[in-house]
This record gives sequence, structure tokens and C-alpha cells, in this order.
Amino acid sequence: MAVSRKPPVGTSGVLGWLKTNLFSSVVNSIISVVVGVFAIWVIFGLINWVLFSAHWMQIWVNLQLLAVYRYPGDLLWRPLTVVAMIMFVLGVSTGVARHNENGGEIIRGVFWSFSGLVFLLTLIALFNWQAVRWLWVMVSGVTLVGYGLGTAFPALNKTLAWLWGAALLLGVVLLSGFTEQGPLEVVSTRDWGGFMLTLILSAVGIVVSFPLGIALALGRRSKLPAIKYFCIAFIEIVRGAPLISWLFIASLMVPLILNISPDRLPALMRALVAITLFSSAYMAENVRGGLQAVPKGQSEAARALGLSGWQTTRLIVLPQALKAVIPAIVGQAIGLFKDTSLVFIVGLLDFFDIGRRVIPNQEASLQVTGGIVLEVSLFMAVVYFFFAYRMSVASRQLEKQLGVGER
Repeated sequence: MAVSRKPPVGTSGVLGWLKTNLFSSVVNSIISVVVGVFAIWVIFGLINWVLFSAHWMQIWVNLQLLAVYRYPGDLLWRPLTVVAMIMFVLGVSTGVARHNENGGEIIRGVFWSFSGLVFLLTLIALFNWQAVRWLWVMVSGVTLVGYGLGTAFPALNKTLAWLWGAALLLGVVLLSGFTEQGPLEVVSTRDWGGFMLTLILSAVGIVVSFPLGIALALGRRSKLPAIKYFCIAFIEIVRGAPLISWLFIASLMVPLILNISPDRLPALMRALVAITLFSSAYMAENVRGGLQAVPKGQSEAARALGLSGWQTTRLIVLPQALKAVIPAIVGQAIGLFKDTSLVFIVGLLDFFDIGRRVIPNQEASLQVTGGIVLEVSLFMAVVYFFFAYRMSVASRQLEKQLGVGER
């Protein structure tokens, strides 16, 4: 009779995964137990502090300050109307994408992430932000209406470009204003701040620096000496100094060089120019790396088929180059989103600076034992993480959709 053997150790399921990855040996078991106990201790302590010891009231009281800084309270309907328009167009785009073959995975992820944020802010406003509670309800309703319209009328796909353009243009007009008095009175950019300013700086910097970076990268490869060496000089000079130094230059040196009063150049404009040019130099190097990764035979084959130099670059080389450097481009976008916290150099107070300097130094905050720096820092970290992680997820989805790294 053959001797019966023990059944094989399970390698599937939760227990199989634990045995294979965490308890495969005595050393791994000890390390797993120690790390697990430490993680449980840290998580328990953090939850206990967040729920029972932290002082969150100052954050709820200063929601308007964190969101829009000194934007007039009676005109808050304007920035929230801009949010509603953007969410409406995003909802229409997502509803239309449901009828596409690829399903619009990227835009659906973006829409539902930001919709969840809008619904959460609506819930918070209903209990802690009475001045705009119904405005946030309006934003939530418009978001759902946009999604419903896009789902019901896929033909709106032909008007999406016009809808996005109109929403962005009208948003700029609403935020700025154009009358001396009344509901559309001009609001100085010095009164802009908070997270609204952070989004404006990062969005404009990312969007505008992308084509500028591509142009600089292509110019650096040009055979015309004037264009080539100008692009090389610009890229190397800008990348040779940190962003904070260029913000200093934009704040102090530019008015001096132009021999004009600093007040004639809005601080927001100076910050936008410095951030955009700085980002475009780094974007150019990212794109140049992608251009070098494209085999030379691709362009030679395209020219052999009769394509012009511009057609070869636009249709053959550049798409492959951008596809190869998607992670680098998204990483730079995330970095730029966080680097907007340096705009205090030009006298602007963004989301980070208000949380770092304004709220902790309020009289009510100073009366809290130990201050509220830790609470505000954790709150800001969660907000920054949400947007940075959302960009990272969209990047991975785009890489998967384009087949980056696959053969």
C-alpha cells in the first residue's frame, strides 16, 4: 500500500496569500508581526486623535477663507456658478462617453471622483456653511442634470468643445467681473486666494506649459541656429534656478526692468507668467526625452512615404514621444500643483499659505492648547492627496488605454 501524503499547502485565497507573502519563513513571520503591530498602534492612535482629541472647529469656521480668501461674501455665487458650469460640462462629457466604444473610463473616473467631492461639500455646507448651503445644493443638482443630459442625448458630443470653451471663458468673466457696482462688479485679483487660487494657478500652468514645452523641445532639435540656441538657452537658464527665485524675479525685477510701478502688474499675472515659463522648460526636457526614444527609422520611413517634415513630426514622431513620457508629464503636473504654495512671494495667499499662516494665528486658534497647526496640516494634506492621487490614477488609466510598455 502506498503511504498517503499530506494535502498540499493552499496557495490561493487569503490564507494562501498570507502564507506566501507574509509568513513564508520564520524571519518573514517575525517582521510581519512586528510591522503589523506597529501599524495597528499608529492607526489606532491617529483615529483616536482625529475623533476625540483634535480641534476641527476652526477649520469649519474658516471654510470660506480656505476656499476663496477675501472674495466678497455677497458675491460667492459667482465662483460657485463657475464650479457648477464646469461640473455640468464634465457631467455632459461623461454621459456622452458612455456611448463610446472604449466607455470613457478616464473621464468617468474623474467625474465620479469630483462628484463625490461636490456631494461631500454640499453635505458640509448644509450643516457648517450656511451662507452658501443652497448654492452647493445647486451645484450638486446641476452636476446630475449634466450627466443625465449627456446620457440621454449622445449627439451633444459634437458641441462638447464649444461647451468647454464657453464655460471656461464665462468662468473667467464671472470671477473677474466687469462693472463698477452691482452683482458683476470687478473683484481685484488681490482678493483672490485660497483653494480657488491654487486651482487657477495649477490649471493655467499645466495647460499653457504643455504646448510651450512641446514647442521648445521641437525648437531645440531644429536645424535653424537662431531657434535652436534660443530654445537651449531658455531651457537651461530657467531650469538652472528654483521656482522661488523666478517668483522673486517676477515680483521685483520685472517692474524694475520695465521701469513701471509694481502695482501696474497684477500679482496674479506675475505668478502665472513665472509658473508657466518655469513649467514649460521642464516640460520641454520631458518631451525631448520622448523624442529621443522614438527610433530614427520611424521618421525615415515616413519621409520615404512622402510625408513632409511637419507631417512626420505631427503624425508619426510626436504621438509616440508623448505616449512614452506620460508618467513624467503627469509627475510634473502633480509637482506644479503643489508648488503653487510658493506664490506668497508675490503677495498672494493660496490654500497652503492660509492654512499655514492665517488660520493658526487667529485669536480663537491661539486659545487652543498647543495650537491647531497639526489639524490644519492634516486637513491640507488630505486635500492635496485627493487631487494628486486623482491625477495619478488618470495617468495610469491613460497608459493602460494607450498600451504604454506593451508590445
